[in-house]
Amino acid sequence: MATASDDTKTKTKTVTRKSARAAGQKTAKPTAEARTKRSRAVAAKSKAKAAEAAATDKGLADLFEHALADMYYAEKKIYKTLPKMIKAADHPDLIAALTAHREETAGQIETLEAIFELLGKHAKAVKCDAIDGILEEGESLLEDFGDCVAADAAIIFSCQAVEHYEITRYGSMRAFAEALGMDEAKTHLEGILAQESAADTKLTELAEDSVNDAAAEYDDHDA
Repeated sequence: MATASDDTKTKTKTVTRKSARAAGQKTAKPTAEARTKRSRAVAAKSKAKAAEAAATDKGLADLFEHALADMYYAEKKIYKTLPKMIKAADHPDLIAALTAHREETAGQIETLEAIFELLGKHAKAVKCDAIDGILEEGESLLEDFGDCVAADAAIIFSCQAVEHYEITRYGSMRAFAEALGMDEAKTHLEGILAQESAADTKLTELAEDSVNDAAAEYDDHDA
């Protein structure tokens, strides 16, 4: 319990320090141990503030890196899934198109890894719920239509859902890279975007030129 005497001592110390500064007298320097303790406290406080800022302040560069990790996961998952589509396909041109695009996908994975290097980061995949959902739907369609005359149409239907997702994402990422002044990354993404667009166009041509009509013939006979 503080006493009147304690209060008087505290006031006296304060006055003495003020008087010493006013008179130009030097106060006692802190010991080496005290300086070290103070330095550690300042560093800890600074680190805590930096961590707090990092958790709340995120910009376009952070979004770009997240999208990159997202698509890295997506491309690797697509690469593993395409063989199922190729095996289930019947039209030789569809088989050839899917096989060629799987080879492109392998190259795209390497391209994304190169972009990670441009960022000074190790390639990292972040689970993409969107692509997982699209691929799961595609597998479900294969179960329902894999042995039917509409199998190729169902495969194109599923693959174009994947292509449209990729085109949307890579289009946004290209714009991010441009805004961030990342010209080399932008060029890489434009290359991937061109491949995805070409694959989508090829699938549309196959569907409209032969695959859809072949599947529709079944309905004609059924009628």
